[in-house]
Amino acid sequence: MIFDDDTLPRLLGSIDANQLVLLCGAGLSIPSPSDLMSAVSVSRACYDKYAPLPLAPALRDDIDQLAGHFHATHQFKSVFIGHLVPWNDLTGKPNHGHAAVADFLICRAAEAALSANFDTLIENWANDQKIAMRGALDGTEAMAFAHQTSPLVKFHGCHFREREETLWTQGQLGEPKIAGRVTSCSHWMGLALPGKDLLVVGFWTDWGYLNDVFANALNVAAFASVTVVDPATSAALQAKAPNLWTRLSGGTANFRHIQASGADALDELRTAFSKVWLKRFYAMGQALIVADGKTYSAVDPNMTGEDLYNSRRDAEGVPYNRAARLKQPPAHGEEAAFFHHLLLLASATRNGSWYDHGGRRIRVVQGAGQSLNVVRQRYKEPPALPQPDLVVCAGSVDLNTPGTIVATGAGASIIRPAPGGTAHWVTLEQARGELSI
Repeated sequence: MIFDDDTLPRLLGSIDANQLVLLCGAGLSIPSPSDLMSAVSVSRACYDKYAPLPLAPALRDDIDQLAGHFHATHQFKSVFIGHLVPWNDLTGKPNHGHAAVADFLICRAAEAALSANFDTLIENWANDQKIAMRGALDGTEAMAFAHQTSPLVKFHGCHFREREETLWTQGQLGEPKIAGRVTSCSHWMGLALPGKDLLVVGFWTDWGYLNDVFANALNVAAFASVTVVDPATSAALQAKAPNLWTRLSGGTANFRHIQASGADALDELRTAFSKVWLKRFYAMGQALIVADGKTYSAVDPNMTGEDLYNSRRDAEGVPYNRAARLKQPPAHGEEAAFFHHLLLLASATRNGSWYDHGGRRIRVVQGAGQSLNVVRQRYKEPPALPQPDLVVCAGSVDLNTPGTIVATGAGASIIRPAPGGTAHWVTLEQARGELSI
């Protein structure tokens, strides 16, 4: 466990109070399966590729100075950005840290994420869930993009959006476009960050000037709290970025540094958030259980992070190829929560986010008063996903075939999945009769 019994409840309370802001650095993209290069590795790759031509040996391990050399010789965009930077090695698969950031932004558990990464792995995870997330390059975009998700502000630049304008060296800060972007981001931070709880993961970078740029941009009113998660010691972080350390540690009376992986910490927080979300969802079934003459017991879900996320999607009525969007359980979730309790009272056993009962795998999804067929039509999930035997669409109404089971989606091809997959779809009432619960 990364967060202690004081820090984790505080961060979860911050989510409830709309106070959490994430600050993510290059360290977030190093863990597998992302395996992106560190700044030093990028510097060495650029230096070695240019090795046939003379360069000072001291530049090999200093990305700021190496990029600064090409900036000073007016070859920054043409040679450094266009020829030397190993862009193909600066993309990959999102890891569990990227998934947590994207999930928090999509469901607005975090008010914003500020990223020093120009990779697009946070956006890629969101895109895989059918959310067209875009990283904002300045404060104006941060406000404009906020209608879709909480903003992702990429003050370092973006791999795919204006790649030639990514910020690599201190010399660029004198360019009007770069200076304007930094100023715009700083103004936005001045409005968005005062009084917030800041969770910093893997930010201390090998771009020393970037640490100072961000320290200056954070020159806002005090934070409610600052939690830094980084494997390095406090002494090492302070030595690497003294101005940033002073700004963060002095910006609040509630400062913590936890030596751990930022990606692992984000995953732990996301798991805890999903557990709280589902406990609230299951509690919505209490009144119906009591009205049915049964004894209510609170449910504390014990599942993997991915199963917890799938359970949130099922409770929202969202297929597994789309994102959970709600920070709180849906107001119309009582019947779905009620059926989870019925299964548990009937001694059904957990199978990930589903149940095993009477020799069948059962999935419970949210119907929200819609027609059973309408809901089933939304569930065009990849055929490669495991299939349940029975899908209970709690809260739905079977308008087409009352009292019967809706036909399966059997016969779907690999290219075009049939709505609802191969499972039988039933309403809550039909499932109670069929399962005798």
